[in-house]
Amino acid sequence: MPRFGLTPQEVELKKVISARLNALLAKTPYKKADVVRQTGISESTVYDYFNGRTLPSPESIEKLAHFFHVDKEQLDPRFATLPENVVPVDQSHLVKIPLIGHIACGEPITADQNIEGYITEYFPDYVDPGSVFALKCEGDSMEPYILDGDIAYIRQQPEVEDGEIAAVLVDGDTRATLKRVKKVGDQVFLLPDNPRYSPIVLDANHPGKIIGKMIKMSRFQ
Repeated sequence: MPRFGLTPQEVELKKVISARLNALLAKTPYKKADVVRQTGISESTVYDYFNGRTLPSPESIEKLAHFFHVDKEQLDPRFATLPENVVPVDQSHLVKIPLIGHIACGEPITADQNIEGYITEYFPDYVDPGSVFALKCEGDSMEPYILDGDIAYIRQQPEVEDGEIAAVLVDGDTRATLKRVKKVGDQVFLLPDNPRYSPIVLDANHPGKIIGKMIKMSRFQ
């Protein structure tokens, strides 16, 4: 199962810590094998830290800082002292949102068999996280606003206003498409942002179902 638990900020943090580790190591006569031996962290984990593949735990940061004889904040910005006028994010607003791979007919959207994983994301008080699910965007029909691989957060609701982006099941498909909605009489037009693509028309002969409105988007690249 893919790992979708990191926020975009944590993805960037992996790169920062990796760069700092490599810069510190370059100033010493040591090699990564020495880091493994002296910290007690497994070889594969140490290499993942140096290559930016894994976000170090606080315990690992402490061991690495001790090895390099530096303060923890010199390795990991999370340990930096915050200015007095900075208010930390309320951790109670960080919630796990289910990432939906497909939506089987007749099942609730967030049924276990539809879920590929979970993403930890921040939502304010006025959003009920129990009504939200996430989709991994595929293709380029919504460029430049939405790119391939972006994560769209969808609030379950059967209707949206014209111009809003909705997740829609089209003609029996089990994977939702993201498009802007425009209603004209008895027809619903699903409009791509990319002009190279044509609108999808929903009518009696080509049914579809709006399953929710996009309320937020994250980019993990």
